[in-house]
Amino acid sequence: MSEIENQKATIIEVIPTSEFYFKRGIAAFQKNEMDRAKKYFSRAVTLSKNEEESIFASCQLAICYQHTGEYDESIEILDELIKNSGDIFAEAYYFQANNYAFLEDLEQSLILVEQYLTLDPDGDFVDEASELQETLKMELNEF
Repeated sequence: MSEIENQKATIIEVIPTSEFYFKRGIAAFQKNEMDRAKKYFSRAVTLSKNEEESIFASCQLAICYQHTGEYDESIEILDELIKNSGDIFAEAYYFQANNYAFLEDLEQSLILVEQYLTLDPDGDFVDEASELQETLKMELNEF
């Protein structure tokens, strides 16, 4: 036997969990590999053990669709999140407001961004949401 045949292969056990795929999705997202990120986040949603895991993976999946211009898909995911967990995960309203802004439905975008600001006045996206709100109000008043 050759030396290579005598060496034993190292087997790395991979347990596919929501967290495992979520981390892979984040890495792909950061590399702007949106198709891979969508696959990983979809798998993370499927393997979610609890509502929190499902919410975060679903939200990231919606953001991937938003980044690829697939706003209808993003809206569908976020609508479901808002329906089931909107008051728990207020950021979904902010992300949804962005979808509608991209689709030039400024009225709906304003409603959603204001809902986010009401639900989470100290949230992670308050500065961005306030800026979006101000821009939307200016745009809507010009018409």
